[in-house]
Amino acid sequence: MRFRNINTVFKKEMIDTLRDRRTLVFMLLIPMAAIPLLMMGMSSLMASQISKLYEEKSAVVVTGMDNLPEDLRGMFERAPALNLKTAADFDTTLTEALKRGDYQVLVTVPEGFAAALEEKSSAVLDVFYDKAEMKSEIGFEKVEEMLAAYDGLLVEARLNELGLTPDYISPFEVNSQNVSPPEKMIGKTMGPMLPYVIIIMCFMGAMYPAIDLAAGEKERGTLETLLVSPATRGEFVVGKYLVILVTGIVAALLSLVSMAFSVSYMVGEFVRELGQMMAISFDLPTIILILLIIIPLGGIFAGVLLSVSIFARTFKEAQSYVTALNMVIILPAIISFLPGVEINYQMALIPVVNATLILKDAIAGSIAWNFVFVAVLANAVLAVLSLFFCKTWFERESIIFRQ
Repeated sequence: MRFRNINTVFKKEMIDTLRDRRTLVFMLLIPMAAIPLLMMGMSSLMASQISKLYEEKSAVVVTGMDNLPEDLRGMFERAPALNLKTAADFDTTLTEALKRGDYQVLVTVPEGFAAALEEKSSAVLDVFYDKAEMKSEIGFEKVEEMLAAYDGLLVEARLNELGLTPDYISPFEVNSQNVSPPEKMIGKTMGPMLPYVIIIMCFMGAMYPAIDLAAGEKERGTLETLLVSPATRGEFVVGKYLVILVTGIVAALLSLVSMAFSVSYMVGEFVRELGQMMAISFDLPTIILILLIIIPLGGIFAGVLLSVSIFARTFKEAQSYVTALNMVIILPAIISFLPGVEINYQMALIPVVNATLILKDAIAGSIAWNFVFVAVLANAVLAVLSLFFCKTWFERESIIFRQ
């Protein structure tokens, strides 16, 4: 196998690939533009929607209003954030109306509630809301905040009658302090998402070049011309394989840079606390680790995608196969979202899963190089095997010119 021929094939295919608009979209446009715009739009929409929900009045039904103390009843009636409703406003039971979203919070006051408070004893107030609905949860927070304020006033009044201060019932305070470093906090927030995006973008960046470099050649009728050139079929496969590998790695790295920039700057402009919490920075060992993981993983993707493209009769048929294959990649990639799943020697041998877990730990500032070595070695072996399979596949004319 001659390097000069491989280099010639690589340059020719790379130039043709960079002229293809679909490849540029998946390799450059989506990682560099789509991710920042998506995250900026989502963060802006999330911030504005939550702010809008808090500004809206929450519909609240209070049953047994007469059982409330007069001052608490007045707080409910004058609360600017609440819109009091009655049972007569609904054509069904209050519970069903709450589940249906006709109003947000139901407060039931038992008989003797006010009398119990007058006697300096405790009483129970039931508050119902739908935790699956954000409007209802926000309404509950407003009611809870008002009731907590009233509870504090009662406690202060009872202590004043006894000549005591609030410190009497609060002998000490708990001053909680987070010892987790910023890297670990970032790993908690961004750890599951970032590896998933990197892996999916690596696959998508390699997808269209792989389909075009074999199935596309068949459709255009240019594959036969290539096969009669001085280069061997193995040299053609290696040249095409390297093009697919490069596009996949470039797409993965661009998505990483793009996402880091998005959450550190663009998201922070709209949700300041979220932006600070998710700010990402990478040191040299982490960058080296990401490259060590992505290169052999991209090699596996390149080999598998090129094999599928060689087997397919047409561009459309190859797309159908790759769409199904995409699901096989997504399922192990989402393992980073599962709590309690950690890297070990068994996990380090499974492609995609090992990359997901190692990148997740790396973002949190924890790099176990023994697992990294096993994972890189396992992925590199699979990448070489996939390349060898492509070469064998490409040498079989019954596969290339399948009828």
